[in-house]
Amino acid sequence: MARDERIDLCIIGAGPAGIAAAEQAAAREARVVLVEGGELGGVSHNWGSLPAQALAAAAERAHAIRTARDLGVGADEPRINFARVNTRIRTAIDEANPNVSAEHLEAQGIEVVRGRARFTGPSAIEVEGRAIRAANFLVATGSRPVVPTVPGLDGVPYFTPETIFEVTRRPSHLIVVGGGATGLALAQSHLRLGCPVTLIEMLEPLDDQDPEMAQAVLRRLRAEGLEVREHTGVVAISSVADEIAVDVKAGPNEDRIVGSHLLFATGRRPDFDGLGLDAAKVRMAGDVPALGRFGRTSNRRIFVAGDAAGQVGTHAARHGAHMAVDAMMGGRSGHGAVVPRIVHIRPAIAWIGMTESEARTRHGNKFEVVRAGFSQTDAAHAQAEANGHVKVLVGPRGTILGAGIVGPHAEELIAVLALAMSGKMGLDKIERLVVPHPSFSQAIALAAAQYARTRGGNARSGWRAALKRLLP
Repeated sequence: MARDERIDLCIIGAGPAGIAAAEQAAAREARVVLVEGGELGGVSHNWGSLPAQALAAAAERAHAIRTARDLGVGADEPRINFARVNTRIRTAIDEANPNVSAEHLEAQGIEVVRGRARFTGPSAIEVEGRAIRAANFLVATGSRPVVPTVPGLDGVPYFTPETIFEVTRRPSHLIVVGGGATGLALAQSHLRLGCPVTLIEMLEPLDDQDPEMAQAVLRRLRAEGLEVREHTGVVAISSVADEIAVDVKAGPNEDRIVGSHLLFATGRRPDFDGLGLDAAKVRMAGDVPALGRFGRTSNRRIFVAGDAAGQVGTHAARHGAHMAVDAMMGGRSGHGAVVPRIVHIRPAIAWIGMTESEARTRHGNKFEVVRAGFSQTDAAHAQAEANGHVKVLVGPRGTILGAGIVGPHAEELIAVLALAMSGKMGLDKIERLVVPHPSFSQAIALAAAQYARTRGGNARSGWRAALKRLLP
């Protein structure tokens, strides 16, 4: 075994969370070692959100050509070269590689170690025969796809959200199992690129999202041609000639769906395989570590961040990593910060804070729901994108309990409400914000103005009642 070294922070996993933590700690002049057994950048960079967004960008262009006639521009059906789309995805990854390269990290004083890490004790790991001791550890090992056990699945080829980008010829019929955000996003991209798609969901698609916003998205997807089979279970899979047959059941009704390609987008689970957390004296809660504030485990030296800690999305993973580093090394903690939750579909969904059901549980009826439609803005009509709205849950004294946007640019517009919520700014204060015209951000200002008018009316009613009591 090689040398035994002492460092300030050892990070296991060089995905978004691991790299964010390494850069933050190195900026504080800590001695940092970043260990990665696979590709630098992790799943998000190589097989996840980056390639998915590159695929969606191509799909968006194809959709724009198809719908150009709505704006008076004649256009033929887009000619799609699926192999070139795939090449463009690889190019996007290659172009972004310098941002996660070993050279980029080492230039910041971060030591990059290649190999799989395994804990050998509460404060030590081993990587390819090298022993490393550290004052603190951050586990940022990400997650892996979950594929359910289905009779016959072993006998057919199938894809996951990480491997679907290997397809270089357009599927003649894609079957997607799983109606979460990932499954729907990939289904829409393939649909817009000219591929018939059937989506199968055991429950309801997007059942973890605000119901009215989920329904707005599903209406749009169905209008684009997506076949959605909800409340439908997969009972068996088989090979039929050169195609794949998926036997399904919805209540008492049975059916068979035949397609050329099969994609399972049925969730992910944290990946701690082979890490040796038992040797590190980390208490587990089932298959995952029990986590406290800032992602700290029962071993106070060891923290968890990113997908491994259930922080879904690159921005959430980076935020979790920053909180963990602050807890280790001191500094301002972002605990309690407003972290947007985004569904990257068209139209997109963006949400912050409590959901409406959570607000009902916590506050009963002591909050208001304020809505403003994009149809109330000139920008939406000018761009033929009038479907969508802003929804804000407002508590006492105008406090923003939660807010969501469904529609064009939702993932960018939500930043205005996130800033207001994190700064404890009441919704009525946003009415004073001067927003550009024409713009979709006017919907936020309209929601604020609507609430301010209601609040003003209630205040005037209160004063009138008080005066009546005082006057003879």
